[in-house]
Amino acid sequence: MMTKKETLKWTLQIIASVITAVLTALGATSCMGM
Repeated sequence: MMTKKETLKWTLQIIASVITAVLTALGATSCMGM
């Protein structure tokens, strides 16, 4: 079992990865649209 602290850290890493992926996708789309 993971501790609460480890679970939180893991969740934050996933959220950060998702945000980065979304921003990258948006950035690529805007660059191609211009």
